[in-house]
Amino acid sequence: METQRVIRLHGVPHPQPQVRQVGLPLDHAYIEQCWAPVIGPTSVLLLRRLPVLWREGMTAEVDIADLAQSLGLGNSTGRSGAMQHTLDRLERFRFASFSGPDDLDVFTEAPPLSSRHLERLPAWTVKRHEHLLGVHLDELARLHSRSDLHARLNRLSQPRIPAPPSHAITR
Repeated sequence: METQRVIRLHGVPHPQPQVRQVGLPLDHAYIEQCWAPVIGPTSVLLLRRLPVLWREGMTAEVDIADLAQSLGLGNSTGRSGAMQHTLDRLERFRFASFSGPDDLDVFTEAPPLSSRHLERLPAWTVKRHEHLLGVHLDELARLHSRSDLHARLNRLSQPRIPAPPSHAITR
């Protein structure tokens, strides 16, 4: 009889500032359509499941056997099983980092595919990459310009305190 093993999946910001700025959320279609041929379907399924698990907080504590079964992996949960292989793949491809034997820090943003990865992928995936990444970056630019506009409007709506005249003498 196998003992219950709990794993804690912590949602943490990506360590690279560039990925934090333009990275894609884990439940974005880009993860499935572009990263799947690189990291595999089970890793993609786990990444896309995590935002649901994190709804109560940025740490999900789950029984690893239950997690494996929910992903369609059955009971292959041992240290060398399919679930462990999936967790190791997330770390190898820098989607996560083990911070302890049963603690996995999963980055909440995913980077776009690198040119090295794109060179090895089918044309359909490369086209999806270009389209989905372009739409994502356009949306970020639109949101950024909208937040800049709101910041400017907020500054304009604040009452201005006139500066004292330059010739005023203070004692």
